[in-house]
Amino acid sequence: MHTTTQLAGEAMREGVPAARVAHAALFERIVERVHRYFRRMIRDKDAAEDCLQKTLTLLEDSLARGTYEPDRSFNTWMWLKARTVFAQHCRAEERRPAALPEGGLPSEQPDAAQAVEERLDAAHVLEQVRERLGEETYEAFVLYYEGGLTQQEVADALERSRKTIRKKIAEAHDLIDSLLGK
Repeated sequence: MHTTTQLAGEAMREGVPAARVAHAALFERIVERVHRYFRRMIRDKDAAEDCLQKTLTLLEDSLARGTYEPDRSFNTWMWLKARTVFAQHCRAEERRPAALPEGGLPSEQPDAAQAVEERLDAAHVLEQVRERLGEETYEAFVLYYEGGLTQQEVADALERSRKTIRKKIAEAHDLIDSLLGK
């Protein structure tokens, strides 16, 4: 199995038959992760779809122009592009980003009162993480768990040290544990 970075390198090679397969596999691998990130950060299904499309277009154009360096981490490079699109969205909307409860909006789910209550509780806990620890800690937490990035990749994307990111994620865990009474 190829790493995402290896697939990105293969996708950039012109004239290689495997390049098309690598290109398709690369985008298939990242679409769901980036979409979950936007859904959680934006809280609007249509806006999340728009941001996903802008990110994929930006990645496609960048790969076609050869601006990605295959010896560097593709995940970090991809998340920098996604964060740029997210920042542009926030500036355009002139509003603070908000988290979406796990599993989508309650109105999109079957009528199960307990499931809705559990999602609202989870959303409240995540909102407390955002309010008490700040946007950067919240985003580090989301990138690590929803984006599937390593702590080093989160550190690179947020331009912080790995130690700082590890501390922020641990702070989020401690707060969540205290809010849940663990």
